[in-house]
Amino acid sequence: MKDKLKQLHQKARLARDPIATEAYGAALAAIQEGEVRANEDFSEAKVIAVVEKESGKFAESADAFAKAGRDDKVAELRQCAELLMALLPEKLEAEAYPKLVADAIDATGATSMRDMGKVMSKLKSDHGAALDMKLASAEVKKTLG
Repeated sequence: MKDKLKQLHQKARLARDPIATEAYGAALAAIQEGEVRANEDFSEAKVIAVVEKESGKFAESADAFAKAGRDDKVAELRQCAELLMALLPEKLEAEAYPKLVADAIDATGATSMRDMGKVMSKLKSDHGAALDMKLASAEVKKTLG
């Protein structure tokens, strides 16, 4: 994904598209900063998490500008958020979680809430960014609790 971001950023700069340049540039900068702080190259899952976080930041900024009555900036920021969200993998449907959680519980041998960490780790490693952690956590609690 990092290579795709670099290509998109380059295309946006050449096309003189300020919104796309800002969105992709912010994501690349956040990835680079994280890699420097961690002193390692990020895995695909970490890159996706950073892109998701940057998209959320743009959405939050858009909401703040909307409250301030700055509609000109709101549209730009929402577009930045949408550009980054379009790069992310699709989230799993809510109906899929009971089966995924049951499979993870079987695979880890979990029997109680003490094993929740094992189950969540298994889910995260198997499904990565497609997993909605809030839904997964709720389902694991319901099943193990």
